[in-house]
Amino acid sequence: MNEKHTYKGFWNYMAKYLTSYKKDIVKTAIFLLIVGVCVACQPLVIKYIVDDGISNPRLNAGEKMSFVGILCGIYMFFGVLRMITWKTALKSMLKALEGSIFKLRSDFFSHVQHMCMKFYDKTSAGELFNCIMGSPIVNMKTYMQQIFINAPYQAVTFVISLVALTSYDIYLTLIMLLTAFLMALVNILSRKKIKAAFKDYIKTETEASHYLNDTLHGMDAVKLYSIEDYSFKTFQRFISSMFEKSSHAVITQEVEAQKPQFFTFLGTCTIYIVGALFCIRGRISVGELYAFISSMGTILGLLTTWLTIGLTKNSAEVGLYKILSILDTQSSTPDSPTGYKRSVDVERANAKQNDKPCIEFENVTFGYDDKKIFNGLNCSIKYNESIALVGSSGSGKSTFIKLPIRLYDVNGGTVKMHGQDVRDFDIHDLRVSFGIVPQNPFIFSGTIWENITLAHPEATSLDVINAMEIAHVHEFVNELPDGWATRVGDGALNLSGGQKQRLAIARAILGNPDVLIFDEATSALDNISEHHIQEAMEELMKTHTVIIVAHRLSTIRNVNRIMVFDRGEIVQEGNFTELQNQEGLFKELLDAAQTNN
Repeated sequence: MNEKHTYKGFWNYMAKYLTSYKKDIVKTAIFLLIVGVCVACQPLVIKYIVDDGISNPRLNAGEKMSFVGILCGIYMFFGVLRMITWKTALKSMLKALEGSIFKLRSDFFSHVQHMCMKFYDKTSAGELFNCIMGSPIVNMKTYMQQIFINAPYQAVTFVISLVALTSYDIYLTLIMLLTAFLMALVNILSRKKIKAAFKDYIKTETEASHYLNDTLHGMDAVKLYSIEDYSFKTFQRFISSMFEKSSHAVITQEVEAQKPQFFTFLGTCTIYIVGALFCIRGRISVGELYAFISSMGTILGLLTTWLTIGLTKNSAEVGLYKILSILDTQSSTPDSPTGYKRSVDVERANAKQNDKPCIEFENVTFGYDDKKIFNGLNCSIKYNESIALVGSSGSGKSTFIKLPIRLYDVNGGTVKMHGQDVRDFDIHDLRVSFGIVPQNPFIFSGTIWENITLAHPEATSLDVINAMEIAHVHEFVNELPDGWATRVGDGALNLSGGQKQRLAIARAILGNPDVLIFDEATSALDNISEHHIQEAMEELMKTHTVIIVAHRLSTIRNVNRIMVFDRGEIVQEGNFTELQNQEGLFKELLDAAQTNN
């Protein structure tokens, strides 16, 4: 991705998120303008306190104190008004800022939710989490907050203060402007260093997030292979690198931010020397010098703030670039335009009426990057037919079941559902037509009931109970202390493999899908669990189109048809009895399984 494309403008991009908060932004600006007037006027009061009060020869001591008291009251009025309006402005600013960040996070999450599996093959969950919850979004929030807070009031303060300074003495004002120019020049030279440092840190943070995510998800393997020490040392290397890069980035930013301070000190000293000379010669009054120095401090303070914001912008742009590198990534399985989407219900009825197959592969070509899987694959599956896919690892079985549900799109040819290209259906409508039971089903944190009704929260209690009975869930749920309301932790660590599978079956059949897919659902189960799953599968074969990716050949004796895969091709077809009596790959797999048993 070209960074120049991303950096058309930070605010140009964020404008679409801020548009909904125009009223809050305007309210913030108005109140901060009032703050700016107060900030600018407070130093000006000092001149009148000194020249017209303390140093005024026409007033006696009592009158001087009264005059100074009144001016101090005015000074306090500006101070209190400044505090009240600042608080109100801050509330409005936070509403707009947090609201826009909320929308950005929502868009990001929605985008990655609809991305294809090719995207997830190359992008880790840790990297995605870091993008939206880590330093990229934090840096953007920091920069936006600084702009919102400082821009309106500091602009007013700068204008009023600059006009006042010019009215006091033009030469002192020129010295101040020269100081400001030198500060800005040094800041511009510093920005590239800051940007490079933060870009390096975000890259290291992303790698660390990736490793931490993988390790936490693979904690079973860490324990199994007793690699806790190795894992810990690797993690330490990552966080040590993060510490170094973070320290370098922060120190670089702070050091570069301090450079303009040198010119602030130099300019202030110069003003004191020249101003003292002007006071001695009667060119300006002592009060004017006090007011000038105070206003100059305000202006240079504002400039320092803006130069710091300029440095913060670099880290914010790096964060935005990281986020946009994800948002600009297009799915390889895009949804069809609304006007071209077909109705699953209508096409199902037409297909059955015209005796078309439920699923059909027509000259399908597909591969993962450079790895070719299918090259001209042709086959079809009828309605209410039970199909088993067998073959060695890498032969194409799992890929076969991923193409109809568009986890991937074909490189060539067509996959059809109900006689129509699967790409013509709405992706959501297409996928809910399938009920899938994977080898290792993911059980979400929540109750048993919530896990079953996850995809169909509108299901009636009777439908849920029927699904649980078909899947034999009730046989272990009734033994749990809270029954259906029993909470299962993240990853369902308190459920056995067989219980997870039965829960996944209940979840899959609840929506009464057109096709049920069992992806090696019994490969890692004990005999009792396998028996329960087998009973559920055979019950469902009577009423549904069923595809079974089989590891244990004993579980597919009763399917209508077995397709034997080898290197992306279907090399044999037939029922169990036919294939076990034929010479070929199926008989070899069957003999090998019997030998192992």
